[in-house]
Amino acid sequence: MYLHKQVYDILLEANGGGEVTYYELSSLIRYDKNLRDMLYKYLAMAEEHLRALLCDKYDVSKDNAIFKGHCYNSLNQALVEKDDSDGHTSYLYSLLEPDFADLMRICIEKNLITISGQEKKRIKELRNRTMHHSLLIFGKAARFSELCSYFGALEERINALMQILPEEYRTGFVTSIKTINGYPGKQYLTKFYLEIQNGKICINK
Repeated sequence: MYLHKQVYDILLEANGGGEVTYYELSSLIRYDKNLRDMLYKYLAMAEEHLRALLCDKYDVSKDNAIFKGHCYNSLNQALVEKDDSDGHTSYLYSLLEPDFADLMRICIEKNLITISGQEKKRIKELRNRTMHHSLLIFGKAARFSELCSYFGALEERINALMQILPEEYRTGFVTSIKTINGYPGKQYLTKFYLEIQNGKICINK
């Protein structure tokens, strides 16, 4: 009920006080759910990619405990450059269950990915917000006038995620962004949806 009220109030203000149809309301809520589902999938892909990069180059002793949750210090101290000469299975692979932010930090410091600390923070925020059962496209905004700065932050977070995806996944990511609004057929949202402009993801207002 409260989610519907949030969307209704914002659409009412965006429409200049004009009528808000049920189609507008339900379409935006459905779009937001599809957006979160899509981002969840690509966040999982990004995490698996980072795990693979780390396991390809580093390993740990077979006697180590599982690196779980916030484990930056213990993981960083245990990592050794991988030596494939003995042909053993990766011990790190079976012990690696870190917090996503710690995994990104390790990969940045080991020069496995090249993103800034600010971009890392944005990806972490996007992941946290995607996991929550609340609107992603509007955040906590209650009024249309509150959305401008939030849209800018959301665009930055989604573009940061695209930067850590493997190159071969980025085209699929862009296509998925288009598809959730009906591409290649008719778009069912005419505003408040993600689109691609000059290779960057932005929100059509």
